[in-house]
Amino acid sequence: MQPYNYWHCIDLIKNIDKSKPYSFNIGELPLITWFNDTQPITTINICKHMGSKLDDGKITSKGCLKCPYHGLEHSIKDNFGESMIFQDKLWWSYEPIKNKPLSIPFYNNENYATTSFTLDMNANVKDCMINTFDIYHFAHVHGNLFGHNEPPRNYKFSKLTNDKLSVSYRYKTNKNIEKIKPNLHILDNFQIFEYPYTSSSILKLDDNEKIIIHVNMLPLSVNKTKWIVTLKHNFWKSYFDKMKIDLVLKYILHQDQSQLCQISSTNLFKNNIVFKHEEHFKHINKMYNSYKFPDMYSTMMLYNYHKNNDIYYMNDI
Repeated sequence: MQPYNYWHCIDLIKNIDKSKPYSFNIGELPLITWFNDTQPITTINICKHMGSKLDDGKITSKGCLKCPYHGLEHSIKDNFGESMIFQDKLWWSYEPIKNKPLSIPFYNNENYATTSFTLDMNANVKDCMINTFDIYHFAHVHGNLFGHNEPPRNYKFSKLTNDKLSVSYRYKTNKNIEKIKPNLHILDNFQIFEYPYTSSSILKLDDNEKIIIHVNMLPLSVNKTKWIVTLKHNFWKSYFDKMKIDLVLKYILHQDQSQLCQISSTNLFKNNIVFKHEEHFKHINKMYNSYKFPDMYSTMMLYNYHKNNDIYYMNDI
């Protein structure tokens, strides 16, 4: 049931009020999660009685979600797919092909400060992912902060598995970044891409300090993607220093956000025009050849599959 068999990062737990239901969409699939004690339960956000949305439903003392329209209670029997909390994020998948999502490097290391936030990009998942792996746009999109006209060096590509690849390279920074981080001249960048929704980068600074930028992507519509970003670093431990690096990252991502608004919508014409240059892009493009946006057709296919295989549903007929 591709694309639903992959783990989808829905949101940061800190953004979710567990005392009430939390609604979200994966493409055109409407879902809603509520918490029974501490465990998430997810069902379709359409009441099976008369089609009401469950956004304003109440969580009962029995751990059910009561529809605000006629009081129909939704329980664990109505669970749709699998939900989990992993590394402080809410995740969802239907018959997941992997036990858990890709871990964030150094996540539980106490020497690393952590910050996380979300933002929406007006571009599809593939274009967003390619942006995170584009090693040549720094000088043009981020040139006023750390971009440099000198091309990246020591480029290496490795295909790790059928759905995972890595890229490494060295990048020279410009003088502006030294106003924020003195004596920062070189960034050694190691990146991992896991198809279809995860990009993780480890940036090693001159003096062995590291920054980890981990991005999970959630398709909201054909040309809109939610980024769930986690930043970790092992320096700048004070409150004001931490604010400084957070602001720098958000500024960089907002520059990407502005640039992605200029991306042409993906179609056959675009796919034949775009030059597939770096080797890793060739593999990423090949992976996405089989990607299916979770549209209404695939949503209906998933629901019919679930209906025909759901024991509880068959017993209720």
